[in-house]
Amino acid sequence: MRLVLTRRSEKPFASVEELEAVFADFANALDRLDRARYALVADIRAAPGRNDPVFEPVMQRLAPRWFGGFRKVGVLVKNTVGMLQGQRYARKDGISRLTSNDEAEMFRYLTQED
Repeated sequence: MRLVLTRRSEKPFASVEELEAVFADFANALDRLDRARYALVADIRAAPGRNDPVFEPVMQRLAPRWFGGFRKVGVLVKNTVGMLQGQRYARKDGISRLTSNDEAEMFRYLTQED
């Protein structure tokens, strides 16, 4: 199926610096893949919700390293608030992705041929 699954834990980051350090290692691991051959699932349902002024700009800067270059990207969220936030991020960074709280819809989207 050529799917890469990334799953966010429920553990909050203690600081922006911790988020950036963990994310650098994470993104470096993804960089070892031939991203264009894979679809990416970003399961963030367990993540603590954040939209504070410190967190938002950091995520806007980091998202392209997470989502960029994959054949397709799907973001699994917990609820409608998460869907709206994910769609807002997509509009800002320009990376096409499906944001949904429906696993079946997500996997249909990611596995269908273009």
